[in-house]
Amino acid sequence: MMFDKRFSPLLLALLLFCITPLAGAEAEHRFSGFATLGLALSDNPDLVFRRDVTKNDGAYEHNGSWKSDSLLGLQWQSNWSPEWGTMVQLVAKDRLDNSLANSIEWAFVRYRPVDSLDLRMGRLGADVFMLSEYRQVGYAIPWVRPPHDLYGIASLYHFDGADINKRIELGNAMLNVKAFYGNSTEKYPTGFNDRQGVEIDFDLYGASTSLEWNNWKLRYTYAKVEIQSDQAKPLRDGLEQVALLWPPASLFLSELETINKSFDYNQVGVKYDNNDWWLQGEFVQLGSELALVAAGKHAYASVGKRFGSLSVYALTGYAEPENSPVFVPSPSIQLSEPYQSQLDYLVTATERTLNGVRIKQRSYGVGARWDFAAKMALKVQIEEFDVDKTGTNLWLRIDSTKPITQDQKSTVISLALDVLF
Repeated sequence: MMFDKRFSPLLLALLLFCITPLAGAEAEHRFSGFATLGLALSDNPDLVFRRDVTKNDGAYEHNGSWKSDSLLGLQWQSNWSPEWGTMVQLVAKDRLDNSLANSIEWAFVRYRPVDSLDLRMGRLGADVFMLSEYRQVGYAIPWVRPPHDLYGIASLYHFDGADINKRIELGNAMLNVKAFYGNSTEKYPTGFNDRQGVEIDFDLYGASTSLEWNNWKLRYTYAKVEIQSDQAKPLRDGLEQVALLWPPASLFLSELETINKSFDYNQVGVKYDNNDWWLQGEFVQLGSELALVAAGKHAYASVGKRFGSLSVYALTGYAEPENSPVFVPSPSIQLSEPYQSQLDYLVTATERTLNGVRIKQRSYGVGARWDFAAKMALKVQIEEFDVDKTGTNLWLRIDSTKPITQDQKSTVISLALDVLF
């Protein structure tokens, strides 16, 4: 079964209509919200720091960014009966597609036939990584944003489909097991602040398990994503036209295929928190059978200490691609103009496309959080990024026509006010 992302809000409304008569006097409703006002500053003149790969704006030298982290979220949760419940979440933030439909992050119906078993259908949070379902709720995480080296690749915010979750008590521990399936469509920017992007359609499925006991939490997730979009078709069409004149073009044609190809995540996470000290870390192995999603390893680790309403922390992370950069050989033939220039452009575009998805960087940072009032927190974070010249995909280029020929460094200073209401 295929799920259309435009279908979930309609499905929710229909199911709400069906179950409301069952609710009676037991119905309970709760309205809540969250907001972040964030500012990011970076000192790099060539690369733009952004929260994740869905963002087309960010911070660079002499230009800070309010758009990367600032957002407003509203939630409506209803328990219509002991068995039936619904939840709707809307998030207003800077994105390429600011339509109302795309701003609906959650819109699902929950059915609980027995205690500890939940079945949900509609628009759901993509619960792939440890923070995925609440990564936009700044107050719920210790940092200004989820660690960049790993969560910068986390472009799946929601999907339209279904999941099932089972909770199992094991003495003083709780085991959660979840399976999910659905479809998502995301729009990715093609350049810095140009409001242009490419839309990619995904099918995804997977399972996760987490174990919580005392102060510890362990989690493992496997998720597979199948692409249903032929995103590189224009470039492949150009290569097909020159394949007889430039034989290597045939090799890159298969590399640029995307439709019905997949990539997967294997994620392991650990968290410890005794209300005094806390530590958290995640590791993700990204495997890929298509060249336009770079296989690699992503990880972070963070440790913090609380002093009453003030807490301080340190964090570090890395992203390392699995494969070496692709070299596209120049044609040995010489054509008359304008054909030679067009062929040279195809060669350059092919190499940039294949290498532009690579991510290779290291980061180190410190930060502080002050919970100065109930449900309100101020944060400051300073990070140093070392970005390899062949792995800049988490960043945007100020000038997309200018190649990055040297390894880059960037100091990023972030400020945030997080609120729950």
